[in-house]
Amino acid sequence: MNPTAEDAPKVARSRRYAALIAGLAALLGGVTAAPGQSHSKPFHQDEAAHAEIEGFLVDFDDAPGVRRRLDTGDPALAAALETLLAEAEKAMEVPIRPVTEGKDKPSRVAPTGDRRDYVSLSPYWWPNPETEDGLPYVRRDGRVNPERHEYDTPKLGDMSKAVRTLGFAYHVTGDERYAARAARHLRVWFIDPETRMNPNLRFAQFVPGVSDGRHVGIIDTNRLRWVPDAILMISPSEAWSSADMAGARRWFSEFVDWMLTSELGREERAAKNNHGTWFASQAALYALFAGRDEVAREMVNSAFERVDAQIEPDGSQPHELTRTRALDYCEFNVRGLLDLGEYGRRLDIDLLGYETEDGRSIRAALAFLIPYFTGAEAWPYEQISPPKTHMYYQTLRRAARLYDDPAYERAIGAMPEVTGDIVWVELILPARHGTTTTPSTDHR
Repeated sequence: MNPTAEDAPKVARSRRYAALIAGLAALLGGVTAAPGQSHSKPFHQDEAAHAEIEGFLVDFDDAPGVRRRLDTGDPALAAALETLLAEAEKAMEVPIRPVTEGKDKPSRVAPTGDRRDYVSLSPYWWPNPETEDGLPYVRRDGRVNPERHEYDTPKLGDMSKAVRTLGFAYHVTGDERYAARAARHLRVWFIDPETRMNPNLRFAQFVPGVSDGRHVGIIDTNRLRWVPDAILMISPSEAWSSADMAGARRWFSEFVDWMLTSELGREERAAKNNHGTWFASQAALYALFAGRDEVAREMVNSAFERVDAQIEPDGSQPHELTRTRALDYCEFNVRGLLDLGEYGRRLDIDLLGYETEDGRSIRAALAFLIPYFTGAEAWPYEQISPPKTHMYYQTLRRAARLYDDPAYERAIGAMPEVTGDIVWVELILPARHGTTTTPSTDHR
C-alpha cells in the first residue's frame, strides 16, 4: 500500500514505534523475532502517537505504567505478555473467512440469496423428536445445538477474537505483522464490497419451521465488543489507512441505523432481560465509534430504567435467575450494564453511581454475585455448565477500575486462579489497586 499525504503522520508514528521497540528491546536484552517466531518485547506504547486517541473499553493512558512495570521485570505482566504473544501467533494463522464463505449449500444462504447476509441458527433450538422432518425445532435452554457451527457465527467469532488479539498484540509490541493481519480481517468483513457483511441481522438466530430470523439474534454481534478498540489500536499502523477507518466507521453507522429502525431492532430494544441491555450497549458502542454521540447518549440514558426493572434491592436479577446457566447470565447482564456505565462516563452520564431509593444499582448486583464468584457461597440456582470464571474475573477487574474500589480486586484475589488467553486483562485493563487474597465483606 502506498501511503498518501493524509497518511504521512501515521508513517511517522509507525517509524517512532519501530525506533522505540528497538531501543527498549536492546535495553532489556530482547531480540526482535522474525516472522513465525515467538516474540518477547516490552510494551511499546508511544505516548505521542496515541495522545489524541480515546478508547471505549480501554484506557490508553494505562500504557506508560504498564510499560514501566514490564521494564522493571514485573513477573505477572511478563507472564501475561508471554501468553498474549503466544495467542497472537495463533491468531496470525486464523483463516480470513468473510461472511460470504462456506455457503455452498442453499440452506446456508439467506432467503435473499445474498451471501453477504449474515445467517445464524438459534443456539438452543433442536430438531423436534416428535416429527419426521424435525420441524418445527424445539427449545432446550442452555444446550447449544452443534448445527449452529455450520452457519456464520463461528466465522464472526473467529474474526472478532483474532482482531482483538492481534490489536492488543500490536498495541503492546508495535509488530506490524499483527496490525496487517488484523486489517485484512477487518477489510473483508466491513469494507470490501464483494465480501463485507450486509449491516443487518435479519436472518440471525433463525429457527427452522418457526422463523427466518429473530430479534434475539441481535446479540450475536456482541462478539464485536472489542473490535472498535482493536481498530483504534492498529490505527497508527501503515497497514490501516484513513480510508480504511472511514469504511469501518461507515459500516458500524449503517448497522446502528438498522438496529434503531428495523422491526427486529425495536423488539430487541424492548427486551426486559440481558437482550435489552446488550442491544443498548452494542448500539452505544458502535455509535460512539461512528461519531454519533447523540445515539450513544440515548442508549446510556435508557439503562437507568433497566437498572430499575432488572435488579432487585438485594442485587438479584430475576430475569436471569430463571435461566439454566443463571450465574453466567447474571454476570453477562452486569457486564453489559458496566459497559453502558463506561460509555456514560465518556458522555458525562453517571449510570455507574445511580441507585434507586430502595437500593437497586449495578453495585448491588455485583455485591449479590461476588460470594458466588469467589466460591464463598454455593450458587443456589441452576447452572448446568461450568461457570465462566474468566469472565467473572474480567468483570471484577473492570468494576475495580470503574468504581476505583480495591474491594473488587480483593474479590479477584479470593477467586480460583484464572489462566489461558484471558490474562491479557493484566496488560490491557491493568489493576490500579494491587491485589490481595484477603476477601472483603462489603463490595457496595
